[in-house]
Amino acid sequence: MPLQLISGPVVEPVSLLEAKTHLRVDIPDDDALISALITAARHYAETLTRRAFIAQSWKLVLDSFPGPTLIGIPWGKPFTLPGHAIILEKSQVRVVNAIQYLDMNGVSQIMPPANYTVDTTSEPCRITPVFGQIWPIPLPQIGAIEVDFAAGYAGPFIADATNSTLSIQGPWFPTQPFVLSNSGGALPSPLQPATNYWIQSMPVPGWFTLTDNPGGAPITFTDGGSGTSLVGAVPEGIKAWTKVRIGALYQHREEMATAGRGEKIEPLPFMDRLLDPYRVVF
Repeated sequence: MPLQLISGPVVEPVSLLEAKTHLRVDIPDDDALISALITAARHYAETLTRRAFIAQSWKLVLDSFPGPTLIGIPWGKPFTLPGHAIILEKSQVRVVNAIQYLDMNGVSQIMPPANYTVDTTSEPCRITPVFGQIWPIPLPQIGAIEVDFAAGYAGPFIADATNSTLSIQGPWFPTQPFVLSNSGGALPSPLQPATNYWIQSMPVPGWFTLTDNPGGAPITFTDGGSGTSLVGAVPEGIKAWTKVRIGALYQHREEMATAGRGEKIEPLPFMDRLLDPYRVVF
């Protein structure tokens, strides 16, 4: 498979506490099982929608660059998947870290970022050479090209309550303005979910102050929060579906199951339709 996971998410989109609340479970006996079901449900939903929910690093391995390379994009069409574009089949792409290839001498080369353009706003993400450039000629060998990128709705951050700053973990940075969310705890006070924030300043490299008004004063933290705090947020529709799937997996834990006195269990086919708004189709 040409798409390879390099590093997975550090937290699930639905916390153990959220799942247990949905399941109405208030004892710790099945915590390990429920945690495994959360991960299983996420894997299924990410595969179905072709998305990454929490920040992940991926590698796309190709045998050659796509062609043709000289015709550009079709004239007069508002949106296309041009033949010379690299298509990243995992959304929402945040950043392309590197395009690496083997040259004709078998030496690994990194393509200069100035020579290609990345459209992270479209789904799927498209990468093409900039106007006036073509893809380099790689060694005619399988697996000669690697595209490293990061994708996800949300990525973790850590907060320093003493200096009222935060550091975004991982290889991507949010588009401003952005929202914050939390899994398994609470955001640093007084930060709130579903509220727009902007970067106010960078007093120390890699650490930022926030403001809730462009050009406004920095926000002072009164604590460092709890659980895992995130820049960005997984859509509530995805979280709702995840909870429903966890409930079904928890209730019927074997491959074959019966309800009550041997009645047949019928799936609810409309449940997966909850994911339709988030499917990437091309």
